Amino acid sequence: MGSKAKLRGHLSADLQHGETIEVITVAQLKQGMKQHLGKNLAAGVAAGLVTTAVTGGGSLFVYASIPAVWVVVTSQRVLMYAKTGSASKPGEMVFAAPRQALGAEAKSGLLTQVVIADRDDGRSLVRLNLGLRRKAANRIVLSIGG
Repeated sequence: MGSKAKLRGHLSADLQHGETIEVITVAQLKQGMKQHLGKNLAAGVAAGLVTTAVTGGGSLFVYASIPAVWVVVTSQRVLMYAKTGSASKPGEMVFAAPRQALGAEAKSGLLTQVVIADRDDGRSLVRLNLGLRRKAANRIVLSIGG
């Protein structure tokens, strides 16, 4: 059994009756979105600061790691789980919203990103970085109904 099949098995516990998975992919939460996802993100996914002392001048560089999440679009909802070290086991759920309440738009530049917004007021809820995976971004947008 492949890791995606195992992942689907783990996710099935969170699915409602009749709900089916349409898209599963990994993305990074864009910088600044961590605060919008509340305590769950802070507790489960929050990026740690890695401080490295650079030899030679005693300078300090601070690198803020952007958390990776499993993005799961189902027939009814958009779910995001913290990505753990296991390829087939999701971490804590950090985002869940009904699909019909959301809109999505892909933005392509050097890297591809998806902005998921509140359909009513257009307010950005989550920005995802998908790197060079334009097809994955387009599948998310088409599934949500951007």
